[in-house]
Amino acid sequence: MSFVFAAALAIAVLASLPVLAHLLRRSTAEEREFPAAHLVPTAQPVARKRRKLEDRALLAARFLLILALAVLGATPLVRCSRLSLERDGGASVALALVLDDSHSMRTQMPDGKRRWDAAVGGARELLDAARNGDAIAIVLAGKPARLVMPATTDLDQVRETLSDLKISDRSTDLDAAVKLAEASVAPLPHKDRRIVLLSDLAGRVPKATKIPLTAPLEALAKSAADCGIVSAVRLGRRATLRVACNSSSAAKGRTATIVLTEAAAPAADGATTGKSGEELGQVPLEHRGGVQELNVELPVPVGRMNATLSGRDALAENDTAPVAPESGKLGVGVVRDAATTSVVTGGATIIEQALASLQRDIGIFPHQLLPDQTAALNQHALLIIDDPAGLVAEARIALTEWLKRGRVAITLVGPRAEAAPLGSTFEPFARGALRWQKTSAHGADPASLSMLGEASSSLKDLEPNGRALLAAAMPPEGEVLGKWDDGEPFATVAPVGRGLVLTTSLPASLAESDFPLRPGFLALLSHALDEAERRAGPRRSIAGETWTFPATANVVLRGPGATQLQTARNAGADDQTVVVAEAGRYSVDVDGDITERFVHYAEEELTLLPSPQDAQDAIGSRVAVQSKVDASRELALLCLLLFGVEVGLRALRSLRKAALSA
Repeated sequence: MSFVFAAALAIAVLASLPVLAHLLRRSTAEEREFPAAHLVPTAQPVARKRRKLEDRALLAARFLLILALAVLGATPLVRCSRLSLERDGGASVALALVLDDSHSMRTQMPDGKRRWDAAVGGARELLDAARNGDAIAIVLAGKPARLVMPATTDLDQVRETLSDLKISDRSTDLDAAVKLAEASVAPLPHKDRRIVLLSDLAGRVPKATKIPLTAPLEALAKSAADCGIVSAVRLGRRATLRVACNSSSAAKGRTATIVLTEAAAPAADGATTGKSGEELGQVPLEHRGGVQELNVELPVPVGRMNATLSGRDALAENDTAPVAPESGKLGVGVVRDAATTSVVTGGATIIEQALASLQRDIGIFPHQLLPDQTAALNQHALLIIDDPAGLVAEARIALTEWLKRGRVAITLVGPRAEAAPLGSTFEPFARGALRWQKTSAHGADPASLSMLGEASSSLKDLEPNGRALLAAAMPPEGEVLGKWDDGEPFATVAPVGRGLVLTTSLPASLAESDFPLRPGFLALLSHALDEAERRAGPRRSIAGETWTFPATANVVLRGPGATQLQTARNAGADDQTVVVAEAGRYSVDVDGDITERFVHYAEEELTLLPSPQDAQDAIGSRVAVQSKVDASRELALLCLLLFGVEVGLRALRSLRKAALSA
């Protein structure tokens, strides 16, 4: 402390002098008895009246004013915790604010604030320090990273955008967010360009950027114990939970419990599962960090359920999650003849093995015959029919109704097409009858199967024993999906309502060709799965993913808390999309077809701990943001306010005296 600062603070001592002088003047008068005093009316001694404090409010105002002036004189020593911008030579600044809106930012800090609220508060402080000519951009670091406000000098618009931002359950993508921020301010003419990262740093932070990067809010990167339910799925008579903990202490002494939220209808024997709120089972967590899988046995029948964690931690939102039914997987029905599609060694059929090898989140349901009731198809998003001998009327009606709801079916036509019984057809895959004949073609033309990628080249030398002729039987709105090397259709595709049907001219039989053993066959199945998922939608997904619906569909989405979500139609696009950013249970109504979908957290979002060291590595060679700033402005305003109070009190006192004298 220098002599000047000490002298300024010493002024505060002067505030006590008036009070001290007044107290020193006060003394105890000697009292003597005077018998006749009771005949004289009592009067206040003049000396004591003069020493009485007549206006305590005025004295207090003057006292505080002297103190404020003393502190103002020592403002180099008085600083407040507030983010502010340093300026090189007073020039304007181009600033990119990177706010982390991922799930971990919901964590409660020791002071009771959420990390997200502290980050937004820091951004507001930086906006308050901005002035005309400064350009500010806003980037959100929840996956995928988004540029929500391009660099602009309209500070009011930036404030409005900042007020509209909300926290989400996305995972963290700091690397991409910082790159977006750098790209947003790099082209600007400002000499002074900076990136401010307001995050808990629970993810990879770029170590070097061309533009100075700083992470000024160190409190956001302090670790906090948390366990959360990543996902909960019913598999048969048990519920399988995936629980993620960022430390062993967070898991200590905690249990996972399945709670009934809505009872199912009684079973045929009258058995019920009880009432809403009843606990169906529980299992303790292992005392360790990381991801652990837990199983809880369930009664039958069972209705809607939630999984909950006992105890408390710094992030309560992920301690409860809805239990998704087994149908939460993308259902794939396979109609096949095990005698023709099974491998020599036995076991699952070639189609089922091929689907399993794709390692997709699907449920495979084999059928000997195509169901003739739509209800039996509702659990499927994709139906694969191998070498059918035509479709009977009841099955065609059920299949068509199911397709119109946005489902996908693929039929692999084989030699049994020639043996179609009377009354059966191949609609909606083809018109009329299909012919099977020998062929001299060697394989498919890879160039015509570009949607299969590099795998299409594996289909050029199939050497088939025969093939189905699809050209003359294509549906009215059908298109050729791929061609043989002699120009004949190898596969066709046609829309049915919101659904889609694909037809190939080869079956999944090794007796006819090695088509099912080629990578192109796997690519075709993957393509069909992609189409099915795009139309029916994923039953389970991670927060931050995009759901796609047909452009002409009437879509009603309700998320957690019955919040309604709105889809967006992009200009020129043939679909409408919505981004689901919160975890929980969703109700999806597409043209009256109501299904449930479940959104979960990413595992790494719960297990990754903040990285304070990354914050130090991220700070550039010069400090672009101050977290402790001079408080002289606030103190000067306080002095003016106290001076105004004193003037007002003096004026009020004068008015009172004038009124009494009148």
